[in-house]
Amino acid sequence: MRKSFLIILVALVIGFFTNPPLEKHQEAVKEEIQDLKHIDSELNEKSLKQIGAVLGDVFGLGTVDKYLEGNVKRLDLKVCSLTQVKVHDGYETIGIGLFGKVFIFESLKDKIIEKTKG
Repeated sequence: MRKSFLIILVALVIGFFTNPPLEKHQEAVKEEIQDLKHIDSELNEKSLKQIGAVLGDVFGLGTVDKYLEGNVKRLDLKVCSLTQVKVHDGYETIGIGLFGKVFIFESLKDKIIEKTKG
């Protein structure tokens, strides 16, 4: 029992000191949106045009970094953090950061498609 408690305590302390900053969350989202090849097989032509328009706004009219700055935020839970992206009027969780890494969920594809529907 005491050994388990000590292991959990050490994991929490390590998690606290290796919790990724906002910039790592934004970089993970940036890498994911630049690699959208995996979504085109599930979309029709209209949806692809809408996604193209959204990505055109991101890549063409402004910089990706500027887009990420305004639309991606980090919810700090002290030992880990959540990656959230703006969808309509609120934020949706699309990833988690822990032990110095950020993992984006597969649901990012759905969030991008939802954003294209207005």
